[in-house]
Amino acid sequence: MVACTSEYVFAYYGIVFNNANGQPVEVKNVSAINLRTHKQVALPPTPPTVDFVAGFYLVASNENKQEFSTGGDDIEITATSVTTNQTKMATINISGGCNCSVIKKSGPDKLIFD
Repeated sequence: MVACTSEYVFAYYGIVFNNANGQPVEVKNVSAINLRTHKQVALPPTPPTVDFVAGFYLVASNENKQEFSTGGDDIEITATSVTTNQTKMATINISGGCNCSVIKKSGPDKLIFD
């Protein structure tokens, strides 16, 4: 059994879509596929009390932690720039399951479009 502390009340992870100048990029056709299950991640709702930076896309929170294994799953995130139609992909590893909260174990924080 895992003893959870208040440190894990709410955890979330996602990715920021930017251009090469660091400006937010509007994206379409965003997908997050769990490569272990080959299923689309059911993206959690954005909490109304959290003000994310422009271009941030929420992938995992404690709301959907059961979708991820306790040891961690590779999540392939794909998005297309509305402006350029360029498609980019990144892989992040997120654990959940029986852990107290989701944890991003590896992968980029940003997906940069040309």
